[in-house]
Amino acid sequence: MSAALSDDQRSETNPLFNQNKLRLGAFAFNGEGAIMTTVPEHFKLTWPNSLDVAMQADAGGFEAIVPYARWRSLVDAHHYTGRVFETLSWASAIAAKTSYSAVMSTCHVPLIHPIWAAKAMTTIDHVSNGRFALNIVCGWFRPEIEMFGAPILSHDDRYDYADEWISVVKKLWTEDEMFNFEGKYLKINGGMSLPKPIQKPHPPLMNAGGSGRAQDYVAQHCDIAFTALKSRDPDDLKAQIQALRKHAFDRHGRQIQVWCTGYVVQRDSLEDALKYVDYYAEQHADEAGVDSYIHEVSANTMRFTPEQLQARRHDIKAGKAGVPLLGNAEDITETFSKISNCGIDGILLLWVDYQDGIRRFNTDVMPMLEQVGLRQSRLRPVRAAVA
Repeated sequence: MSAALSDDQRSETNPLFNQNKLRLGAFAFNGEGAIMTTVPEHFKLTWPNSLDVAMQADAGGFEAIVPYARWRSLVDAHHYTGRVFETLSWASAIAAKTSYSAVMSTCHVPLIHPIWAAKAMTTIDHVSNGRFALNIVCGWFRPEIEMFGAPILSHDDRYDYADEWISVVKKLWTEDEMFNFEGKYLKINGGMSLPKPIQKPHPPLMNAGGSGRAQDYVAQHCDIAFTALKSRDPDDLKAQIQALRKHAFDRHGRQIQVWCTGYVVQRDSLEDALKYVDYYAEQHADEAGVDSYIHEVSANTMRFTPEQLQARRHDIKAGKAGVPLLGNAEDITETFSKISNCGIDGILLLWVDYQDGIRRFNTDVMPMLEQVGLRQSRLRPVRAAVA
């Protein structure tokens, strides 16, 4: 849940605040680099393909449609990980073609001026009739930042910059009068932005940082902590998730949601699913892409050491080290139940073949999630979307 604000009206339009015990999102199909494999059925980026997945998620009752931000490839000028749609214009187009799911943008705050970002995101909130949300990224991929001619800041300085950035955006979203702002990094003279977002007090915010400084940032500013689960042991997971909630409440008196990521391989049996994971993540893995990813994450974030990342190499290749949701519909539902029982509020899902995968999921898994009480049937916000 979000902070206890008397003027918080977001549940009227945004399904991120519905009453489902387990919320779901479709993640990272605005590009081709989510799962690094060379199999021919790997998702191909075209606008029709991307829109198709979004519309399937919307029709299935997914709470969130979430892109990832990438400005260059992990390897070279020809590598498929560079084929990614920009997230603000993508989200606006997706919002115009959907009616239920929250539509997110993922923004690299060092690369986008907050005045421009606030106006663009307000536009998406109006296009979606109050379903926009923002995933804040502070910038960890050094070649990407340097491509813009910008220096990559130290880890804590990146969050100090992001603190100023979102503070300015919030003022632009909520202040009725012009304002001045002067921080270490940003200076705003006579700041204003009209119209204001539909959502009050402002659209929901998410951040995926895992360090102590990042947790402080989430506790102060965000509604959702998008976390990398550090263990498969249920007791360890409960402790990790409870610690995030406690930190937010103790530091800022706020209640937050905790989300993670998972990759879905739906087959007739667990054995068949495991064989397919070996096929795409081992026999046909993009090892060069994985090498670059591990190098940049270990060098520029404080989430994992290089040794920890190498130990999780298979999980990274299989699905960004997310929760493995493998087997038939019953197997996958059981895994969802276990994760939910550990305290997770939502999971962003990946597939090798999004178009086939999300259709199977909606047909077979979604009804079972409703049967076991993790979800209600197609919950809708009170206010209907504008055609």
